[in-house]
Amino acid sequence: AIARALLHRPELVFLDEPTAGLDPVAAVSLRADIVALAEREGLTVFVTTHNLAEAEKICGRVGVVRAGRLMAVGTPAELRARAGDPYVDVAGRRFGPDLVHALLASPNVADARLEDGGLRIDLRGDVPAAPIVRLIVELGGEVEEVRRSRASLEDAFITLVEAER
Repeated sequence: AIARALLHRPELVFLDEPTAGLDPVAAVSLRADIVALAEREGLTVFVTTHNLAEAEKICGRVGVVRAGRLMAVGTPAELRARAGDPYVDVAGRRFGPDLVHALLASPNVADARLEDGGLRIDLRGDVPAAPIVRLIVELGGEVEEVRRSRASLEDAFITLVEAER
């Protein structure tokens, strides 16, 4: 069906849930083909999907629609930024309330909490995590793994929906 839609070289193609029903390997391949085709041919591809992880992978601009109303439009990065600043998950041992309290006093830390045996540290903007990790170690924490993350497009959608309420 996608090949037939592209056969006459249109400037605009609408795809509704293009990877629905595909196995993971085929879905990855189709996403790569869609992105390559759009770049190579200058084609505009309009994708409707509830799969926000997929939209994040293939879309240069995203419109979030809920209950027939356009809630937001932007690049995936712009929409993710609406959901909050980056955060750091730290796995390890010897994390306690005193360590969390010390982290909260750091100017680069918006919030810190014990979560699933590790630490979740919300950063204030796009600050480096290394000084925070150094502080954890200096205070006696044993760091095994540090993972820096940003909100996903799904997180951004949830933030938009909650703000609407």
